[in-house]
Amino acid sequence: MLEARNLTKRFGELVATDDVTVEFGREDGETTFIVGPNGAGKTTLVNLLTGLLEPDSGSIVLDGTDIGGLTPDERVHEGLVRSFQVVHVFEEMSVRENLRTAVLSKRGLTRSAFSFSDEHEGVEATVDGLLDRFRLDGRGRVVAETLPHGDRKLLDVAMAFGLDPEYLLLDEPTAGVSAEETEHVIETIVDVSRARAVTTVAIEHDMDIVTEYADRVLALHQGGVLGQGGPSILKTDDRLRRVLLGVDE
Repeated sequence: MLEARNLTKRFGELVATDDVTVEFGREDGETTFIVGPNGAGKTTLVNLLTGLLEPDSGSIVLDGTDIGGLTPDERVHEGLVRSFQVVHVFEEMSVRENLRTAVLSKRGLTRSAFSFSDEHEGVEATVDGLLDRFRLDGRGRVVAETLPHGDRKLLDVAMAFGLDPEYLLLDEPTAGVSAEETEHVIETIVDVSRARAVTTVAIEHDMDIVTEYADRVLALHQGGVLGQGGPSILKTDDRLRRVLLGVDE
C-alpha cells in the first residue's frame, strides 16, 4: 500500500498540501482518481509521492517502508512509477524502440537498446505484450511523433508499464486528447491496470470519466482532503458537488 501520512508542503505563504493523510492500493488493481479545482494541490501531492518534491513535514510509506529518503529513480526501482501530463516519448524513435528502451531500462540494459541478440528475446516478448495490451499492435514500426495524440498518450503509459510498476501515478492522462479518443485512452489504461493488478492513481478533471471508471475518488480542496470514497460521493456529497460541479442546493 502507498501511504501519505500528514504530508504538508508550503511554497512561501501558500500551503499547497495541508496535512494530507491518504492510502492507495487497499485492493490490488484499484484505480483512484484525484479530483479538485485548480490549485487544490493535486499535482503537488503526486510530486511528493514520487520524490520530485520533498515535504516540509509528514512521511511517505510504500508497503510498510518509509521512502522519504529515496530519489525518484530509486522509487521507480521500488515499483512506484509516474507519467506526466505532457507526453514524454522519444519522438524520432519507433513505437517498438520506445517500449524496448523502457523495458531494457528496468533490466539495466539500456546500453544495448538496439540489440537483437538471443539474450533479449524476453525483452521483445515483453514489448509484444505491451503493444497488444495497449492496442498499439500493428504500429510498432511507426515513428512516435507521427502518432495521433491519443496513441501517443497510450505509448507514454505503456512505457511506464514497461518499468513493471506496482503503483502507477498519472497526471491527467486524457489532457489534450480529443473527445473521440478520450474513452479509448482511459478505458485501455484502466483495463491494463486491473489485469496487471497495478494500483493506479490518476489526476482527472472530467467527472464523467471519474464516475464511470473510478474505484475510489480522492477530492482535494485548498491543499486538504475534502472527501474520499466510491464514485457515488460525487452525486451524494453536497460539499463536493458545490466545489467540483458548482451545484448549490
